[in-house]
Amino acid sequence: MPAATDLTQRGALVTGADLDIGRGLAAALAGAGARVVALGPCADERVMSVAGDIGSPDGAGDVIARASGALGTTVDVVVHAMHPMGDATAAPSSFADVTDAAWDATWERTMRSTLFLFQAAFPAMRDGGFGRFVVVTPTLSMSGAPGLAPLAAAVEGQRLLAKSAARQWGAHGITVNCIAPAPELALEGVSAASVSLAAPALGRAGDPRADLGPVVTFLASEAAHFVTGATLCVDGGVWMAP
Repeated sequence: MPAATDLTQRGALVTGADLDIGRGLAAALAGAGARVVALGPCADERVMSVAGDIGSPDGAGDVIARASGALGTTVDVVVHAMHPMGDATAAPSSFADVTDAAWDATWERTMRSTLFLFQAAFPAMRDGGFGRFVVVTPTLSMSGAPGLAPLAAAVEGQRLLAKSAARQWGAHGITVNCIAPAPELALEGVSAASVSLAAPALGRAGDPRADLGPVVTFLASEAAHFVTGATLCVDGGVWMAP
C-alpha cells in the first residue's frame, strides 16, 4: 500500500454502523490498516463498537472519549454516515404538510448531531495537527426529493457545515469533505424511484465497501491532504451537474 494512503497509524470513528453503508465504510477503513470504532453494532471482527448518543454536546463528547479509549489513541478520522430514518423521513409527504414534529425529528436532529460530533472531535485533531472528517450526504441534497423536504434540507445543511468547518480548520491540518452516494444506498427505506433523476450510468447504486470505501479511504489519508470542502459524488453516475 502506498505510504500516502496507509492508515495504519490512524484511529477512526464511523457513525451509522446500524446501516449497511456505515458497516461497509468501517470495513473499508479497517482493510486500509486503520484502527476503527463504530458507533453501534458492527459484525466485522476488525471493528470495535461503542454505544452512545451524539444528539447533545455531552453525548458527543462521551462518544469521542469512548472511541479514543477503545482505540488506545486519538480519533484522527471521523466518518459520519448516520442519518435519522423514521416516520418523518421514510414516508414521503407533501411539502405543504410538513409538520413541526417532522422538521424537528429530521432537520434539527441531523444538524445538531453533526455539529456536536464535529465539535467533540476537533480538539484532539487540532492538537495533533491531523484530522479528517468525511460526511455522507446523499445526492438528494443537490437534486431535491419530492416528499422528503426536511431530509433534503438537512443533508444540504450538512454540506454547508462541512464547508464552513473546512475553511476554519484547514490551518490546523484538518480536512472536511463529503461523499454523495445514491440516496437509496445511504438511506435505508428510501426507494430509488422516489429520489433519483436517472438510472446510474454505471448500472448500479454501488456497494458501500467496494465502491465507496476506496473514496473514503483516500479522503482519510495523507494523499488527500489538499482536498477540503469538497463533495465527491459516488453514486454511479446519477448526479452529473457541476
